Amino acid sequence: MTTSVLPTAAAATARPAAAARDIPLHLAAVILGATSILIGIIWDISWHMTIGRDTFWTPAHMAIYLGGTLAGISCGARVLVNSFVQREAHRADGVRVWTIFTDPLGGWICIWGAVAMLTSAPFDDWWHNAYGLDVQILSPPHSLLAVGMFAIALGAQVMAASAQNTQGESATRAFVVAFASGVMLTFASILTSEYTYLEAQHGATFYLIASFVFVLAIVSGARASRLAWPATTAAAVYTVIMAAQVWIFPLFPASPKLGPIGHDVTHMVPLEFPLLLIVPAFAIDLILKRFGNLGPWKLAALVGATFVAVFAAVQWPFASLLATEVGRHPFFGGGYAQYSAPAEWLVGPRGFNGDDGGALTTAWKVAVFGLPLATLAARWGLSRGSWLREVQR
Repeated sequence: MTTSVLPTAAAATARPAAAARDIPLHLAAVILGATSILIGIIWDISWHMTIGRDTFWTPAHMAIYLGGTLAGISCGARVLVNSFVQREAHRADGVRVWTIFTDPLGGWICIWGAVAMLTSAPFDDWWHNAYGLDVQILSPPHSLLAVGMFAIALGAQVMAASAQNTQGESATRAFVVAFASGVMLTFASILTSEYTYLEAQHGATFYLIASFVFVLAIVSGARASRLAWPATTAAAVYTVIMAAQVWIFPLFPASPKLGPIGHDVTHMVPLEFPLLLIVPAFAIDLILKRFGNLGPWKLAALVGATFVAVFAAVQWPFASLLATEVGRHPFFGGGYAQYSAPAEWLVGPRGFNGDDGGALTTAWKVAVFGLPLATLAARWGLSRGSWLREVQR
C-alpha cells in the first residue's frame, strides 16, 4: 500500500472560498457518531454496575457500534465521492491511498477506527463465551475496541479542525472543534477513572494523573479552536455530559442479573459526579489570552502551574464535601453504588485512601512531580493544538 499526503496549499485553493453550510454533512455524522460512542461507553459502564453483562445485544453496546458504523460509513462514502465522482475537484486534496482513494486525514483515521471497532465486536462476544463474563477489562477485544473508539474521537477532532481552518470564519465550526475536544476530554476522564474516583482525590496519584492527562486534553483543545473561550467550552461539554448521566440514569428502573449482589439495586447506577475541570480550564483560557505570545516553554510552565494550583484549590475541598452526607444527595450521586458493593458502603461518611501520607505529603509530591508533568503536558498540548489549528487536509 502506498500513501501520500498531497500539498495543503493546493488543497486550500481547490476548496470554495465559503462553505455551503457551516457544518458539512460528513462532519456532522462523525461528530454524532463520536458522541454516540461516548454515551454508549458511559451507558455500558452503568449497565455493568447495575445489571451485569447479560448479553452482547444491550442498548449500550448498540449505541457504541452505531457510532462506529455511522462514522465509518460517512467517511467511506466521502472517499468514494472524492475518488470517483469529484475526482478532479479533490485531486490535490487530502491523503491519497493506493494512488486511487482520496480523503482528508481525519476521515482515514475514522475509517480505521470504525474497522477496528467492528472487528472487535464478534471477537469480544466469542471471548466472553469462551472465557467468561468480564474476566479482565483490558482483554484483547476490549483493547482493540478502545483503540478504535479513541481513533474515531481523534478523527472527529482533526476533521472539525480542518473544516474550521479551510472553510472560512465561523463560530459554529470553532464550537465544533471545542465540542470534539470536550468529547476527547470526557474519553480521557473515563479511561483514567480507575485512578480518579472520590476516595483517591486527596492522594498524590490522582493529582499527578490529572496534571498530565487533563492538561494535555484541555490545552490541545484550547489551542486548536478559534472560539473565544475554547478550554472552558470543552470542559463545559465534559461537565454537562457527566453531570447529566448522574441525574438521568437513576430515573430508569433496573436490577442485577449476576452475582454476587451486595445490596438491593432498583435503578440504573450512574458514574461519579464530574471533576471541577471547568475552573482550571477557565484559568487556562485567561492565561492563553493574556500571555499567548510567550515562548512555548515559558507558556507551558505557566499553564501547567496554573492548572495544578487552581485544580488542587477547588477539587480538594470539593472532594471533602462529596465525602460527607451532602455528597450522597441525588444531585451529586454519591448515594449510588454498583450492585456488588456491601450495603454498609451506602451510609455514613466516605474516607480517602491514606497511603499518600496526608496533605503535606501529597503537596510536596505534586510540587516535585506534578508541576514538571503538567509543564510537559502543556507543551505537548500547545504543539498538538497549533498543528490542529493549521491542519488543512
